[in-house]
Amino acid sequence: MDDVSDRLTTALRSLIRGQEFSEIPDIAVYDDVSDQWDKGYRQELEGVIRDGNLGPRHTEIVDYPKNDIAVRPLARFSAPDRLVYDAMVFDIAPELDASRNSSVYSYRWNHRASKPIFWKTSWTRMRREAKAEILRNWNYKVASLDVSSFYEHIDIGLLSDDLSMVVRDEMAVKRITMFLKKFQTINSAWGLPQGSDASGILANIYLAPVDEFLQRNGFPFFRYSDDVMIFDEEWNSLRDVLIEVNRIFRSKRLSMSAHKTGILEFAEVMQDLLSAQKSSIDQAVRHGDPEAERDVRTFFDKVIDADRVGATDLKFALNKLRAVSDDYAVGWCLKNLRYVAYASREIFAYFAECGHRQPTIQRGLEEFMDSQESISYPYIEQRVLRYFVHLGIQSEKMKSAAWTIMEDRNREEFPREFAVRYLGGVASASEAQLLRHKFESEASIAMRRALLIALYESEKLARRYLRDVWYSLPDLRWTCNYLAGNPKIPTS
Repeated sequence: MDDVSDRLTTALRSLIRGQEFSEIPDIAVYDDVSDQWDKGYRQELEGVIRDGNLGPRHTEIVDYPKNDIAVRPLARFSAPDRLVYDAMVFDIAPELDASRNSSVYSYRWNHRASKPIFWKTSWTRMRREAKAEILRNWNYKVASLDVSSFYEHIDIGLLSDDLSMVVRDEMAVKRITMFLKKFQTINSAWGLPQGSDASGILANIYLAPVDEFLQRNGFPFFRYSDDVMIFDEEWNSLRDVLIEVNRIFRSKRLSMSAHKTGILEFAEVMQDLLSAQKSSIDQAVRHGDPEAERDVRTFFDKVIDADRVGATDLKFALNKLRAVSDDYAVGWCLKNLRYVAYASREIFAYFAECGHRQPTIQRGLEEFMDSQESISYPYIEQRVLRYFVHLGIQSEKMKSAAWTIMEDRNREEFPREFAVRYLGGVASASEAQLLRHKFESEASIAMRRALLIALYESEKLARRYLRDVWYSLPDLRWTCNYLAGNPKIPTS
């Protein structure tokens, strides 16, 4: 590898920076990893890569909501596995990005800074360039398409072949291929693991034949991952292009998404790209227009009054209400939390801005956690618990819900970890003793890490016991070293 130490450090910075936008944030924002990084943690991962002992040891597949019904499988790796995977991909990322067609904007590599470019920057630029392209020719029609479950249906063997055509370091390709094959072998998942910028960088090259075909035949186009826009004046010409692109998809074991593929007229494309009302609201908020709050409320009302709430528009409205510090949507969000779980990240960021409504928000969240429905929404449970941890809210109702979640081993680990973190902050002496018992009987290393952190925050973690854990459980020694330094553990 070019410089495994630097790539691992880039991977760590990317992982920590991404916690703000992560669908499944870590209970301690990986502060234990960061603290121990230069004290042996990085060197241990360097050895893992050099020795070729690759492949995720533990992966949790999380069904994260895309809308009110559909989900996408996120792969939740342990910190060491995630860092190794990202570092290996970042090592070949400059070569992959150098071969990227200039009309492809997804998951780009910053060659000067040697790190990934934040996804939203590239997405915004693609939309701006697409708008400029269609305004150059008002006769354009646009074929819009994407792939059904793109990441899940990427064939690792074909991807490995693609990488070998671009990357000079054969061993680097073999390492990544080995990791991905083990990922598929030990999990109820296939294709590329979702949830990492590294996967996005690999995915870019998989559709390179589509980019080459479109460029060679003179079609202006823009692509972000599997979301493609193709421009031409003739409807039949675009139809023929879609048929050929679909043939290329089939050769890559992919299929075109029927309900997301179509040929749009100029006015339809402009309506989508310009979104005049949203653009106007955005500018008003940015410039502190006194009418901005009214405009955002009007837009929010329009979104929730529709027959089906649009995910993108709802997230936009919540972000703008947060930007103008308006609590207008608090009641609606609490009432409809389970129906709009896909907007959990935006909702809880909004709640955090509405601090003066904290008693109302607390009651609403307690009612949700006390209901029988919360078990169906682990991603909301996690956000609720994180909210209470972050604000240090003492609540008997939340404590009861946290014990229920923590003790249910049939639940996903990520809400259980935050349940444990909450319990650590509110535990009595006898409850701390019970948490220690749970630690000793728990098989999962991720849950043991959470329980160890909880014992520390309960102020009932004896130094002697911490040393015993260090000697007995090698996978936790870095967390033990971290806790021995008496840190204040962050939540975001």
